[in-house]
Amino acid sequence: MIVFYVLALVFGFAAAFLAVQAVTPSPSQVYEMRQRAAAKAEAQTIASPLLRILWPILSALVPLARKIGSPDYRTRTAHDIPLAGLPRIMTVDHLIALKLFLAVAAPLFVLLEFQSWILAAVAGLVGYVLPDRMLKEQKHAREQKIVRGMPGAVDMLTLAVEAGMDFIAALQRVLDKGAQGPLREEIATIINDIRLGDSRAGALRAFGNRINVPEVVSFVGVLVQADKLGASIGEVLRSQADRMRTERFQRAEKAGAAASQKLLVPLALFIFPAVLIVIIGPVVLSFIYGGGF
Repeated sequence: MIVFYVLALVFGFAAAFLAVQAVTPSPSQVYEMRQRAAAKAEAQTIASPLLRILWPILSALVPLARKIGSPDYRTRTAHDIPLAGLPRIMTVDHLIALKLFLAVAAPLFVLLEFQSWILAAVAGLVGYVLPDRMLKEQKHAREQKIVRGMPGAVDMLTLAVEAGMDFIAALQRVLDKGAQGPLREEIATIINDIRLGDSRAGALRAFGNRINVPEVVSFVGVLVQADKLGASIGEVLRSQADRMRTERFQRAEKAGAAASQKLLVPLALFIFPAVLIVIIGPVVLSFIYGGGF
C-alpha cells in the first residue's frame, strides 16, 4: 500500500511538472513573443495609414521576399531606406514584399474594373516598380530639405562657436533650437556618433557619406580639412555660411528662370488662345453677321 502511495505521489508530481512545462513557454518562445510584441508596437508608429494597414500582409510576405533580390539591389536599398526617412522597422524584405503585393493586387483590381488583360499586365509592372520609384523620390526630397536647411543651421552653429562654445556644444545648441526635420535628425546622429567614441572628422565623414549631395560633401570636406590642419573652426564656419547663402540665392534665381520657361507651354496652349478668342472673336462675329466692319 505504501508503494502505491509513493508511486501515485511520484506520478502526481510528474503530471504537475509536465502540465506546468506545457503551459510555461520556453525561453525561445518568450523571445519570439517579445519580438512580435515589439514589432507590433513599432508598427503602430508608422506615419502612413495605408502602410500601417498593409503591415500584417507585408510581414506575412517577408519569408518569400527574402528569396528575391540581388545582393547589389539589397545593399543599395538598405542604404536608401533610412535616407528616405522611412520607419526603422522597414527593411529591404518589407519593401520587396510591398512590391510583390502591388504586383498582384494592382492587376486584380484593374482586371475586375476594366476586364483588360493588357491593362492588368501594365498595372502589375507599375505596381512592382512603384515602391522603388517612391523610395528614390522620398530620398531626393529629404536630401533637398537638408540642403535648404543647411544655411540657417550653419549660421546658428557659427554664432554658437564664435560665442565660445566648443563644436559639440554648438551642435547640441543647433539640435535644441533647430526646427523639426531631416537635418535635425542628421545632427542628432552626428552628436551620437561622437559621444559613442567616433572622432569629429569621422562623424562628419559619415554624415557626408549618408547625404551624398555636393553641398553637404563640400561642407564636410572643408570642416574635416580644417580639423586636420588645426584652423579656427569659427572662421571656417563663417566662410561656409556666406558661401551657402550665396548658393541658396543662386538656386532661387535658377529656379525662377526655370519656372518662367516652364510657363511657356501652358501659356501657349491655354492662355493665349483664350485671349485671342476674347479679343478677335467679337470682330470676327461682327464681320460675319454684320456685313463687314
